[in-house]
Amino acid sequence: MKTCIFCLACCIKITAQTVEINDHRKRSMIEAGSYLNFSSEKVKQSPGFYIGYWYRYPVDETNTHLEIGGNFNYSNSLYDFDYGKKGLFYRVCSPEFIVNLGARLVKNYPLRNNRIEWVSELSFHNLFFDGKGIPSDEPEQNDNQNTIHIDTNLESVASLKIGQGIRFWRKNIGLGIQASYIPYQLWYRNTIPKDFNSFSVETGIYFKF
Repeated sequence: MKTCIFCLACCIKITAQTVEINDHRKRSMIEAGSYLNFSSEKVKQSPGFYIGYWYRYPVDETNTHLEIGGNFNYSNSLYDFDYGKKGLFYRVCSPEFIVNLGARLVKNYPLRNNRIEWVSELSFHNLFFDGKGIPSDEPEQNDNQNTIHIDTNLESVASLKIGQGIRFWRKNIGLGIQASYIPYQLWYRNTIPKDFNSFSVETGIYFKF
């Protein structure tokens, strides 16, 4: 009897360790999907795509976990607005490039053999656009200095991204949708038009590994 109990205890311990190891190995998540960023300063609206990597921390006793990571977004939607810099305004006509870095608080809800996650995101949102013709912030270099200067012709507008979403998981593959608000006017009141703030909708597929 003691031998059976000992064997059973060993099996339970090994199983728990295996689950823990498997869970540890699935802390990384890659996501990819499509998004629409609605802004009154666009003269052309097209769906964009995004791809990103997020690290998932362990779930705590409240079935909540934290994710840290970021996404890269691109859309050939066309912005057309006046960009202010150094007291002057420059006409910008450019597609959008977005780099998004931040954190997500995720609440887990079991659903039979599947799982639902409610996602709250707060991240640092950077919109890059073609800044050709806009003077650079870097100081001018003298001709006699052996300095290589590379001008990327990019300008950026940064803001916070505040989002709420839901994800449906089956094993290690998930589908989700999220709505987000980006208040660009939070910091750039004299640089961009008053109605530059935008709202976005994102749909994606997720892979844990």
